[in-house]
Amino acid sequence: MAASPPALAPPPGNPRFPLLDGMRAVAALLIVVTHASGASNFNTANPLGVYTARMNLGVTMFFLLSGFLLYRPFVAARREGRPPIRIRDFARRRALRIVPAYWVALTLLSIYPGLYLFSDYWPRLYTFTQIYSARSTLAGIGPAWSLCIEASFYVALPFIALGIARLRPSVRGEVGALIALAIGSLALRTYLHDTHGPPILQNTLLCYLDWFCWGMIMAVISVATHGREASSRSLTLIVRRPWVPWATAAVVFWVLSTRLELPRGFFAIYTDYNYFGEHVLYALVSLLLLLPAMFGGWAGGWPRRLVGLRVMAWLGLVSYAIFLYHLPIMGEINAHGAQGWLPGSGFLSLLLCTLAITIPIAAASYYVVERPALRLKERRRPAGPPQPEQIAEPEPPDDDVAVDVVDRAAW
Repeated sequence: MAASPPALAPPPGNPRFPLLDGMRAVAALLIVVTHASGASNFNTANPLGVYTARMNLGVTMFFLLSGFLLYRPFVAARREGRPPIRIRDFARRRALRIVPAYWVALTLLSIYPGLYLFSDYWPRLYTFTQIYSARSTLAGIGPAWSLCIEASFYVALPFIALGIARLRPSVRGEVGALIALAIGSLALRTYLHDTHGPPILQNTLLCYLDWFCWGMIMAVISVATHGREASSRSLTLIVRRPWVPWATAAVVFWVLSTRLELPRGFFAIYTDYNYFGEHVLYALVSLLLLLPAMFGGWAGGWPRRLVGLRVMAWLGLVSYAIFLYHLPIMGEINAHGAQGWLPGSGFLSLLLCTLAITIPIAAASYYVVERPALRLKERRRPAGPPQPEQIAEPEPPDDDVAVDVVDRAAW
């Protein structure tokens, strides 16, 4: 297998998880689907809307992916006796990954179709702080509220990793510490909702940290079982029967969509019961979908073949820009009658037209803005003898044909 270009490689000394690129594409497409179904009233008017209204769990998948991919190098360095991850290097990689593309998208979309950037909100929009004011939470690029939470996770992660490292925990102890952190975040979220606490706090990392923690827990398990996933009793089912977690995810998603009486509109009103249930089950469904790509990616099975397709890998490559551009584009073309541009369903017409316009723009964003920035994420080092590439497990040559073209950094 050919080595990845330096700009697309994971942090030095860490394995790749190429199937997670396809899962990144799945997460981005789910978000586009739920926005198109909401804008076209499919969520509320069609019986299938009970399912499309819940596809915003793509955000949950992104958070779990970040927890897994970003925490794993910290764990691996500590447990394998390698030099610790330097905060400066981590911060540079994260900034180069999200800031240039976001700033360009925010500026271009403010010029057309117009996001009211040039208002009192613009300093917050450019600094990922719009979620800290109720007036600006959804200003600019609406879905970027979750990007603000991602950015705050980037700030918090090195300190969380340092705090856990000082405890010198066993694998079980580290998993236990992360579970406690997740429970604390979930408890705070539940308390604030039950007591009608400050809405601003409910839209911050404090109330979403549990989603990241489940990915971080998988990172700990991944490091502990590296090279012996196939012989691990706890992972055998995932490795050898990847369809089982996906089938379980489908059952949980059915329960989530049809049994919790969840709101289906954009502006949702929850009870205490379904507010808690949605949040927990979103994490469970997302984790079940991601498990076959996190563990045993070399082992085959139809779920892995599906997310390993070239088209899925490429869509994962440009998924960040799909996330950034799709909703402003959708709003603009919907205002010009896009639900009637294609025959049949207004929802499908809006969805397909949005994707047809957004994907080429996302590709341009990646190749013109993101990839050049990513080339700067590793400092230049003196040339030396080539090092053998590290991979998550021995992989058959047919499984990951798109490895060379996909971005290894979490979006």
